[in-house]
Amino acid sequence: MRSSVFAIKRWYLLVFSAVIFWLSSGLGLANEVASSEHLTFQKAGSYGYAATFQIALGDLDGDGDLDAVFANMHARSEIWRNNGQGRFTNAYKDIGGEAHGVGLGDLDSDGDLDMVLAPASNSEGSRIYFNDGAGHFTLASTALGDAAITANSLELIDADGDGDLDISVYYVDGQRHCRLYTNDGQGQFTLTEIQFPGIAAWGDIDNDGDRDAICLQHGQTGSGVKVFVNHGALSFAEAQHISAPVFFAPGTGALGDIDGDEDLDLVIGGGSSLDSPLTLLRNDGAGFFTYDPSSSFSAYGARVSLGDFNSDGATDVYLGCLNHAKLIGLGDSRGQIVDSGILLGDTSMAGVAAIGDLDGDGDLDLFIAIYGQGGPNEVWLNAAD
Repeated sequence: MRSSVFAIKRWYLLVFSAVIFWLSSGLGLANEVASSEHLTFQKAGSYGYAATFQIALGDLDGDGDLDAVFANMHARSEIWRNNGQGRFTNAYKDIGGEAHGVGLGDLDSDGDLDMVLAPASNSEGSRIYFNDGAGHFTLASTALGDAAITANSLELIDADGDGDLDISVYYVDGQRHCRLYTNDGQGQFTLTEIQFPGIAAWGDIDNDGDRDAICLQHGQTGSGVKVFVNHGALSFAEAQHISAPVFFAPGTGALGDIDGDEDLDLVIGGGSSLDSPLTLLRNDGAGFFTYDPSSSFSAYGARVSLGDFNSDGATDVYLGCLNHAKLIGLGDSRGQIVDSGILLGDTSMAGVAAIGDLDGDGDLDLFIAIYGQGGPNEVWLNAAD
């Protein structure tokens, strides 16, 4: 009898401890602060218990705030609803199996955000889900037909200039290349013959109104960055190859105006070794890039996101590093990125973070994907001066 009583008490203690842990993480009862002279981030919550490679933000249910989608490895992907103040609740929506990359956008031209999930598997293809406008998703009857290829990440862009969103998927089936799927405007996609070497960052680099592709090639000497200029009607031509002198191991790249001259520069997380600096390629406005080695960051394999965190008009950099605390670099609008001194979280391997105004106060917050330790993912709210 006594052993039964002890067992019951122990069971209640375990449940109580689990509830306290859930409250302190899922409801954001954390007190971690990361601060510099003009920028402060407050950790406001931890969410999920899977290895999340990427988080995407968007108003999925039409209530005016940013909800989150977790692309989870070895577990079902998840939708988390925002209460408008940066607190999230698991919506427990069935969005299928695991995923590595996620994209949100209006695929069927009905005014709401639909979803694409790319799994890191050669037995399951990328999946498309249509939104009914209230955050309820239906799996599309047709998908991309890429089940035999291992997908890694994706990007939604209007590559052919017809006003709807196409899909660029990065595959790592030995070739490490991007394939392009065009949209008919109703969410039906067709595979094109276009292939880009490496993972592509998309943007209008030559200011002619269409989307160009800048590809990061991972590998031995001779790899590096290849620039493909879009001449319209899906006619892409290689315009530049910036070769890496040694082994090149980029994390991700992001396009943004780093030097304040109103064109898109390229920021790459990582380079040729563990102590490689953040790589910056400056654009001359016509789509020609020049390497700028001035960065003092060590950012091997980092996943890069860009945004103006301190609201000074300059583009700042978030770096989700492989085995290092997450970093914030502050831009000065002249092409220099200065270490803010801010370290976010521990050294858990980061996935691809999402940036947006999570609490509705007008500045940019961070939803950081934690990949290496199997979660939980972290919300850091911006309290910039």
